[in-house]
Amino acid sequence: MTHTVFPPPVSFPVRPGPYARALLRPAAWFALLGCLLVAMTGPALAQGPALNTVEVPVADRSASARNEALREALSVMLVRISGQTEVSGLPGASALLERPGNWVEQFSYSGRDNDLTLQARFDVRGISEQLANAGAPVWGRARPQVLVWAAPDRGDIVSAESDSDFARGMRERAAWRGLPLQWPAMDSEDHARISAADIRGRFDRQIQSASQRYQAPLVVSVVYYTSGRPGARWRLLQEGNTLRSGEVSGDGDSGLGAALADAVSDYLAEVYAVRGGAEASALTVRIEGVERLESWHTVQRFVGQQAGVRAVRLGKLDGKAVNLQVDFSGDTAQLERLLQLHRQLGPCREAPAALPEPGAVSEVLRLCWQGAS
Repeated sequence: MTHTVFPPPVSFPVRPGPYARALLRPAAWFALLGCLLVAMTGPALAQGPALNTVEVPVADRSASARNEALREALSVMLVRISGQTEVSGLPGASALLERPGNWVEQFSYSGRDNDLTLQARFDVRGISEQLANAGAPVWGRARPQVLVWAAPDRGDIVSAESDSDFARGMRERAAWRGLPLQWPAMDSEDHARISAADIRGRFDRQIQSASQRYQAPLVVSVVYYTSGRPGARWRLLQEGNTLRSGEVSGDGDSGLGAALADAVSDYLAEVYAVRGGAEASALTVRIEGVERLESWHTVQRFVGQQAGVRAVRLGKLDGKAVNLQVDFSGDTAQLERLLQLHRQLGPCREAPAALPEPGAVSEVLRLCWQGAS
């Protein structure tokens, strides 16, 4: 039986700081937009099934054992949020780990006796802001889902139902890193579109065709070898283009799966994590092709949620386009990559009629809303 235990009442400070501020101008349109904030949910993005939740073993239910388990769980959170596997020297980490209970929103126990575990849910935004203020990298909660097409040197494609050592090792390590994975069903539809030979032969047309039904923005194609010392050759694909490729080895099939999860996580953290402490640049983000108020709200909220975004201000409305003034700690290319994690934001196919006057703003990033407005 699981008993939920809430920590003693704590007055958590409201942290409006660098990641989700949105300042609205006092016009009737924006007032209506603000009202939608309560009713609307966020965009349909991969944020990990439980990025803010960690489960660890605990010796007993005493306060000292609980505090030690919370420290271990918070260390896992620091790995997920920073994108770094080693957090002992991470800026800001030691101060956070001194009082792990300050960053817990809820915890509960499950199991009994020698099989007791503690599950803790953490304040991701607060931890992220503390790391950013200390100058550590922060990998935001919106993360691209990665579809895994894995084929052994002998046998069929690894499916969502597979309990192989390779799949289990990759799933466990991906959960530790905060990497959202998706595995194919390998039902009749998948078998009609792709085979293990297609993955071994790097037939990207078949891989791309079979991936369409899953709508994952990124795809990992991997062939792993079980004879001799386990090894794997992998590629990370986006719309058929290779973003990164490499080889990994591991201790057994489980270690091989874990090594692959690390390799993919390392690359994505390198691309998407924003280092804190950097001076913010003023950017104009122009979003075109949106008509509905709900979509405007979704866009602004999504921009404000990104790591490195210190402030978002609604600027000029121009027909189906809106200008957002964004203070961002990274560069324009990095912000563009972050925003294109939303499946309905992408490059504009048509040349602009005229770019807005940026005034004091140094950069203009133009994106288009793709799909239903």
